[in-house]
Amino acid sequence: MNKSHSSLGLVRWAGAGLLVYSLAVFASSCGTKADGATPGSPAASGGASSAATQTQAAFAVKPVKIRFGLDTAAGGSLQFRQAQEQGFFKKFAVEAEISNFAYGIDTINALLVQRTDTATAADYALLNSLGKGDMKIVSTLTRATEASSRTTVLLVKGDITKPEELRGKKLGVARGTVYEYVWAKFLEKLNIDEKDVKMVYYSTPDEAIVALTKGEMDAVWSGGALLEKFLKVDGIKSLGDMNQTDVKISSFQVVDAGYLKTKAQTVTNYLKAVKEGIDYIAAHKEQTAELAFRDIKLPKEGVLKDLDTQNYVLGFTKEDYQHLESMKAWLEQRGILKDKYELKDKIDVEALKAAFPESVTYTK
Repeated sequence: MNKSHSSLGLVRWAGAGLLVYSLAVFASSCGTKADGATPGSPAASGGASSAATQTQAAFAVKPVKIRFGLDTAAGGSLQFRQAQEQGFFKKFAVEAEISNFAYGIDTINALLVQRTDTATAADYALLNSLGKGDMKIVSTLTRATEASSRTTVLLVKGDITKPEELRGKKLGVARGTVYEYVWAKFLEKLNIDEKDVKMVYYSTPDEAIVALTKGEMDAVWSGGALLEKFLKVDGIKSLGDMNQTDVKISSFQVVDAGYLKTKAQTVTNYLKAVKEGIDYIAAHKEQTAELAFRDIKLPKEGVLKDLDTQNYVLGFTKEDYQHLESMKAWLEQRGILKDKYELKDKIDVEALKAAFPESVTYTK
């Protein structure tokens, strides 16, 4: 009997000790600020590296909300969508709210009216918008390669058999997008004066498809997963790809300056989540194509082709800066850029550097 009581007392003593230890760990973990150490990092988990410890640390940090503006055209910002789908944002204590827009320029407009905290846009649209509000470039998201440029093609209808025959034709372009720049540079290369063509502006890909079908448009550039939709237009044909224009398109992530100033760690954290999204896509293309169709109705086959050449990146290099500066100078020379600003004042890659220091070679 005494032996039984002794054993029971030992068990109670051990259980009490375990409870005190657990409460101490919980109190310590709850002391981590939501915009402080990254969940799962040595700073957040006391140097432990096990998956269980990282999961504990992630739950101990209150997620910080950030509103993403994502495009549904071209690539569809699939690295962000997979980061959401696979729980990578939650892993890094980020509460992601995603809003969809037709083009990158629309995500910037949403940021300008404070509907979102971030925007994703190609170089041309971005440069035309940076002077309109207080936003910062925090990373490059894609860089064109010869292979990726082949996925954006020139589509024509009617009797056009070569690019030189575009003179006098109706050329489709989404207003405010990089395709304004593509047409300008291509026509310049072809020695066709812009006065000798008619630009037909549209707001959504579906609007362009209708215009092509009705003969209100003779030519348009299309790429990525949307190309499959355009190729279904009766009488449509391809006359080459983006490589013949000598234009290389990059896309960038911008964040509201006020958000970045007060929640820099959250920006670092979400960039880490996006990197995991990029890595996940590389190993799960079929699943990503299914996600793109389910969420934003991009054709699955088109997405799969796009993923084979899409060059997702996170970083900001000297070459990225030079690319933007060169395009900005062209916009200024053409009188297109109305707002005056210094490009360097619109770049803040410290949050990116905190996540991936080796990815940043740009210096002010």
